[in-house]
This record gives sequence, C-alpha cells and structure tokens, in this order.
Amino acid sequence: MKKITLLILTTLLLMLSGCATFNSKSDTFPLMYEQKPLTILTLPPINLSTAPEAKEYFMTTLSEAVSETGYYFLPLEVTTPFLKAEGLYDTEIITDEVLPQFKDYFNADAVLITKILEWDKSYYVIGGNVTVSLDFALKSTATGKDLWNYKGKIVYSTTGDSGNGLLIALLETAVKTAAQDYVPIAKGINQKVFQTVPFGKYHPRNNKDQADQVKIE
Repeated sequence: MKKITLLILTTLLLMLSGCATFNSKSDTFPLMYEQKPLTILTLPPINLSTAPEAKEYFMTTLSEAVSETGYYFLPLEVTTPFLKAEGLYDTEIITDEVLPQFKDYFNADAVLITKILEWDKSYYVIGGNVTVSLDFALKSTATGKDLWNYKGKIVYSTTGDSGNGLLIALLETAVKTAAQDYVPIAKGINQKVFQTVPFGKYHPRNNKDQADQVKIE
C-alpha cells in the first residue's frame, strides 16, 4: 500500500497558480549563478495555514530534498537549538534586516524560507481531498534579495470508490481524508520544486545546468 501511495504521489501534477511558461534556469534565477552561494541555512517554515502542527511536520520533509541540490545545508539538529535560544525560531517575525545575522552566526551565504500557505483536508458530500500549498524563497544574507523562489501546490484526491455504493463511498472518503498523511505529499512537492534550483558546487552538474528549462508563472 505504501508503494502504491508513493507512486500516486510522484505522478501527481504540481500545479502553479496562474498561467505557466518555461524558461532556462539562468534566465529565471540569474543571481544564483552570479552570487554562487555555498552554505545555506534552512529556517523553520512560516506557518500561514490553519494546521498548527504543520510547521514541525514539514521540517522533517526538507532535508532529503535539499541534500540533492549540491549545496552545504547546515544540519537542522545543530541550528534549531541555537535559533530557539536566540529567539529566531519564530520565522514569522524575522525581517530582511535580520538576514546578515545568519552570516555572522553560521557563515551562511543564503537562507531558505518556506511559507506553508495551505495544509488542509476537505471533505464534502461527493468527495474529498488534501491540499498542501507551499512558497519557497532562497534569500541572500548579503543583499536580502531572492536568489531563487518557487511556489507549489498539490491536491490529492481522497474520494471513495462509488462502485461500492454511495453510502460506502462517502464513508471511504471520510476515512481516507481523515487518515491521510501530509508528509509524503509535502515530500512529493519538495522533490518537484527543488529540481528547479540551479545546482551548487557539490553537484556534478554545477555550472552545467544554465539551459535547463523550468516552469514559471
């Protein structure tokens, strides 16, 4: 069952708001190639959703995705206690003026800021779904400018099988929607989104991916 769920998630369409076009990485994210960040600090997500647990859950989905981009990402196990001690764990109150401090504290060239816009389960008469919407930005600690940014949204259907009868289908939908785990869905988004990041120094395709096409709004 886990393998089937994983297969479904990896084949789900990553939907972006508005009309989308394709551009090269170098045209879309030129500052990444100009500034060439090496060390990146991942900040705790900004939770704008109605799910209070989303922030902690989503933290666990980032490490695997970012580790494949070719940058040195500071370990969350090391940075999280420090951020909490310094009052910087509540990312919601951090402004661009604070970014240089992360260079001073961690020698980070950039910080990854994630906003959780939606983390919702919806159940209605004829079906149900789970929606996760995320907004990513990689900001320079030197200039405060966005080096890379992307927004992703995925809707996973939890509608029951109407072939078993309407009542059973409604019950199946309610159970599937209530039990659905957000984590593999968030991982699916991360795998898609972080493929658009220009590869860093520690990736074999560093400085060889400028012509790679990425989808933008």
